[in-house]
Amino acid sequence: MPPEHKAPKGHNMLPDLLETIRQSMRDYPTLFVVVAAAAVLCLFLWVIAMRSARRRRGERDALIAQLEYEKALRTQFRTVTQQLLIDTPPGRLIEGLCCGIQAQLEKQPDMQAAYDALPQPRRFVYALGYVLQDGREALSEFFRKNGQPLTRAALEAVWCLVGGEYAEIFQREYDAFDAKNEHVSLVKEAVAADDARFAELVLEQGETLFAQAKEFILANSCIFTS
Repeated sequence: MPPEHKAPKGHNMLPDLLETIRQSMRDYPTLFVVVAAAAVLCLFLWVIAMRSARRRRGERDALIAQLEYEKALRTQFRTVTQQLLIDTPPGRLIEGLCCGIQAQLEKQPDMQAAYDALPQPRRFVYALGYVLQDGREALSEFFRKNGQPLTRAALEAVWCLVGGEYAEIFQREYDAFDAKNEHVSLVKEAVAADDARFAELVLEQGETLFAQAKEFILANSCIFTS
């Protein structure tokens, strides 16, 4: 006669547990609703915390990458030679020279006076470098982060060294962010549209967008070489 089969210990625990939960729901419906709401709230807060952590990690990584990029630029442009001006792509050339000028200005007791004393070609390239750096994600960020006299110098530099639709968009945002300009108001939708088109231009034309600026730098190489 085969041995008697015995259910494993705990075999009926799950149905019993479910029945206990159902009975609790019937006996204490309000408590169940409170517990369920607390569970949903905990899940919601956990999702928010995870998203916030990912965003902070992304911002930290972007900041580290930007600092490393600027460090590399400062190293490369510590000594500026004619060959360096010739060999470097226009966009990186502008940013590299801007970093070098910034490093020199930081050593001066009066940075504003030192900036005002810069020759126009260096002032133009310095301002344009800030447009490339601060306006990388959105042109409007350049105007939110900077003020006069940098934004005015940037406007002149953009018209002189780039021109075209790039300069037209820059002019519109310059006017929109100019608190003294009573004829133009800041319309968020218009600024967002200009930001998007500005970014498209940079993607579409790439380094060719700043070819004229590089020609200007080479024509004034004696002012930029160490």
